[in-house]
Amino acid sequence: MDGDAWRGPDRNGNRNGQAAASVTKGAALLVAAFLANTLQSAFARAVGADMDALTFTWLTFVLALVLLIPVLVVRGGRDLSTAVLPLHLLRGGMGMGGFLLFMAAAKLVNLVNANVLLNTTPMFIPLLAWLVLKQRIPANLWKALAVGFAGMVIVVQPNASLLDKPGDLLGLAAGFVCAIEFLAVKSLGKSESSFTQLAYFLTIGSLTSSLMMLGRFQSITWHQLLLVLASAVCLLSFQLLLIRAYSFADPSAIGAFQYSSVIFAGLIGWIWFEQIPNLGVVVGTVLICIGGVLSLVWQNPPRPTPDWSA
Repeated sequence: MDGDAWRGPDRNGNRNGQAAASVTKGAALLVAAFLANTLQSAFARAVGADMDALTFTWLTFVLALVLLIPVLVVRGGRDLSTAVLPLHLLRGGMGMGGFLLFMAAAKLVNLVNANVLLNTTPMFIPLLAWLVLKQRIPANLWKALAVGFAGMVIVVQPNASLLDKPGDLLGLAAGFVCAIEFLAVKSLGKSESSFTQLAYFLTIGSLTSSLMMLGRFQSITWHQLLLVLASAVCLLSFQLLLIRAYSFADPSAIGAFQYSSVIFAGLIGWIWFEQIPNLGVVVGTVLICIGGVLSLVWQNPPRPTPDWSA
């Protein structure tokens, strides 16, 4: 056999193996990221009614920033310069708002509802691109959105009592706000490092929530402080793991793994808080997951595989 002919398939096989390994790493990191994200909602619920969602959000952002500062110092402050401050302001404001809404929802409804409604984000993104950026939505993507929003209606069950128990609406609002944040993150990713994004995100979120906390400060117990500190660690972990995951693989290849958070929420809610979702929530959750996965795939078509044998 000719030597070049032998090396060609081997090189192609190595390339394919590396691509598969990258997708596997990206998927594993994304699952870990959404485990951290789910744990945040569990910690918010565990602190109890004595600490409201705003206080929990404020402390989480401030403590996360305190934990990040030594890292920024060790890196010589090179992550602090930016030429796109308005994008950071948009991302920071929307990110803090989405976190606050998500934590408020987690305190009012079971963890599955809060997490699955937050995960409507992939369905809001193309709608925002259509409304704001005038981008065309393909027919297949409309079908995916219809499936997902049908599931949303089943989970939320809109009726006259919804305003009296707004937890599901807050979770849905968190999904919408995080869609705006995600569009800002995609733009920031073109020029900003992960630590630059995180530094501005936490600083803006800390300042905004601190202003909202004026006149509302309250004493907390050591038990509550430990839970909020755990939430801060999860916030840092989620952001860094998410950025790292998408450095290994495209959203179309691994984005579906974000719905692992629904499984984590179900297990944590059942074991920790004795929450068991009803049949309607289960059916709606399945539809939202299907719609979300399809919208991720059809928003981000896979890149063509290079022909390494050429």
